[in-house]
Amino acid sequence: MMRLKGKKAIITGGGRGIGRAIALSFAREGADLVITYVSDKASADETLREIYKYGGQAIALPLNLGDLTQISQLKSEAIAFLGKVDILVNNAGFLTRKNFLDIAQDELFKVLNINLTSPFILLQQIAAQMQQQNTGGSIINVSSISDRIASNGLSHYQCAKAGLSMLTKGAALELAQYGIRVNTISPGLTATDINRNQWDNQTEIWRSRVADIPLKRAGLPEDHVGAAIFLASDESAWMTGACLVMDGGRSIF
Repeated sequence: MMRLKGKKAIITGGGRGIGRAIALSFAREGADLVITYVSDKASADETLREIYKYGGQAIALPLNLGDLTQISQLKSEAIAFLGKVDILVNNAGFLTRKNFLDIAQDELFKVLNINLTSPFILLQQIAAQMQQQNTGGSIINVSSISDRIASNGLSHYQCAKAGLSMLTKGAALELAQYGIRVNTISPGLTATDINRNQWDNQTEIWRSRVADIPLKRAGLPEDHVGAAIFLASDESAWMTGACLVMDGGRSIF
């Protein structure tokens, strides 16, 4: 349907997992893309090759969200390539699993920086660009059902994701006057690299987590594509400050 034809998008963490699935879906819908990666350039390059098959224009840029100084550079390079920005997907994330009393300050700060502080700053800078363009725009924060459901070993990650979901509401309220919409996707348990150790090496824990999902399976990256396209496109033109929960029913309880 080419619902994003002519749109220019930035997707953080677009080389793998949910970010990659969203990037490919945006390319199929006609968008040109800047995707970011931390260290896995090979996966990012593979994503680019798939994007090119759809005839889209795209580049992959390195971005370590733990280093706040890299965000302005990303914005400058993205604008130089795209010319403008219509869509930002704050997708990149990071977690560690650690008992609450064992979380060191440097680990806490890293999780907060990557999942909340850096997305906040990137959203702020891209929203300023959208305001300057005077063309409106759509910003999508990829949070987690950890923003509402507590789990052992994830207290620092849960705080960050809850903050990101509230950032959506605050930014949506203030940016609506510029035609900039801000919404959230909150994935549940999804088979991505962030969970790979668990499904490879802690199979009993993985099966137990899947058993708690009413639809009785973990999500796949592709399960989040429809929500992302909807929020990025004009189909959600009257939607801002909202959250689409994609979790197989896990947060019903």
